[in-house]
Amino acid sequence: MTDVHQGSEQVPTARLTTMSTRGGGVSFAVPEHWDAIELSPDGDVVAAVEPDDSDRFRTNVVLMFADVQGSLAEWQRTTQHLESQELDGYLLLDHEEITVGGHVGLRRLTTHSTPAHESVTTESWTTLVDGTGITLTARVGTLRLTHLAPVLDAVAASLVMRTDGRVPA
Repeated sequence: MTDVHQGSEQVPTARLTTMSTRGGGVSFAVPEHWDAIELSPDGDVVAAVEPDDSDRFRTNVVLMFADVQGSLAEWQRTTQHLESQELDGYLLLDHEEITVGGHVGLRRLTTHSTPAHESVTTESWTTLVDGTGITLTARVGTLRLTHLAPVLDAVAASLVMRTDGRVPA
C-alpha cells in the first residue's frame, strides 16, 4: 500500500511511520520498512536507514540536536566549513532560508563522495529553538535521488516540534 505524493505526476511513496524523541517533543515520519536507530542514549541522534538489499549506498535520515552558541547562520557556516573539510568532493549545490517545523530555518543541498567512490546527495533542514540546533538530514545515492525525492520530501515535511516552541533537553 502506498501514499500518494501530491504533485503533477501523483508519484507513489512508501507508507510512513512516525519516530519521536525528546519525550515526544520532536517527531518525523520515515518509511515504515526502514530500520529505526537511536544512535545516542540521550536521544540527541535518531535515525532511520533503508533495508540493506544490495551493495549500494543505503538511503538514510538522521535527526540531530546540538547546543548552539550564536545565531543559526553562524552555526550553519561552521557546519558547512567542517563538512567541506571532512567529506571527499564536497560541493554545496543550493542553500535557502525556509520554515522548518514551524520555525525559521535553513535548507542545504550538497553532494560528496563516499570512500567507495559513490556520489551521495545530502539535503538538510535546520532550525534553532531556544539555543538548541535541530537538523534533519537525508542522504541518498545521487543516481537514486529522482526516484526517492518524493519520500525525502515527505520526511522533511513531517518534522514537528512541540507547539510551545520548547525542545525538551
